Amino acid sequence: MVSTRPKGKHTYADYFATPEGERWELIDGVLYHMAAAPSVKHQTSSGNLFFLFSSHIRPRRLGAVYAAPFAVMLPDESTVEPDLLFVSAARRHIVSDRACEGPPDLVVEILSPSNTRHDLETKRELYARHGIPMYLIVDAEEESVRALTKPIIDGNGGVYAEEAVYHIGDIVDIDVIPGLHIAVSDVFESPL
Repeated sequence: MVSTRPKGKHTYADYFATPEGERWELIDGVLYHMAAAPSVKHQTSSGNLFFLFSSHIRPRRLGAVYAAPFAVMLPDESTVEPDLLFVSAARRHIVSDRACEGPPDLVVEILSPSNTRHDLETKRELYARHGIPMYLIVDAEEESVRALTKPIIDGNGGVYAEEAVYHIGDIVDIDVIPGLHIAVSDVFESPL
């Protein structure tokens, strides 16, 4: 379940001082404690996506894909841990030993019953506001992938101008990774 500490202006230092072994995110100065154990469906789709991305990206030297827990530090005292993220080779300078220090090219969040609203609203606005070109929201229960693209940043925050939902039988074009097209069925295929 997503919960917050009392409102206050927390910093990157507060984020990096959270207890080891616990998952926290910092969004606009508010610390959010994240649910600990993801479901089997969550882990299956995360592992499948990591494999699909890596097997396309690595041989072509297009960049790197990272899996949670791996922090993404954004300029407004926000530090999140998406389930997966991609940083292109041209932008590899934003990856340090401690985190991705800037907006990646792609983020993937896999919904859990305890974090659905957080991913669909709070993080959606945050990712658009920081100009992340593509945000994939994976619903392992519904076996769907929502692709959000073309972020628009205005004085009130950020929104994605384009949204498409894909189901079993559909192919998702991952525009930020040249030549990568993923069958939705491959995202949810059981390893057993």
